[in-house]
Amino acid sequence: MFAIVYRCRREGQLLHRDDIEAEPVHGELQVYRKGMKRVAVLLGRDGESYVIPLLDKVKLLAVNERGMLLTGIEVYPTRGAKGTGPMFAQTWWCDLSPKGRPTIADPAEARRRERERQARDVGTSLLRRPARR
Repeated sequence: MFAIVYRCRREGQLLHRDDIEAEPVHGELQVYRKGMKRVAVLLGRDGESYVIPLLDKVKLLAVNERGMLLTGIEVYPTRGAKGTGPMFAQTWWCDLSPKGRPTIADPAEARRRERERQARDVGTSLLRRPARR
């Protein structure tokens, strides 16, 4: 089914609501069973390529008239032939009836939000280790 997916985390860390709403991704959402676990993928227009990394060990947290909330482990592809790529906790808010949503993002607003996010990261790192200043 077609969905707009909002990623709620970056490298396992929760994002601010403004940052979440700034970067929606569109595609064909598929949730299927793979052995004893569930996997969620968001496919592009061609129906084969991933728009965002897949979500492994998926759990459905909430469903309402606005959409559904999925959580799991985001698995990035490997760079070589062996092993696995990086894995982080991830939560997706999936809008299954995307009517009336703006699809064009303002680049200046996105840059402003990214600068604010970086400033918050610097602030939290300074507060965590005050002895290293």
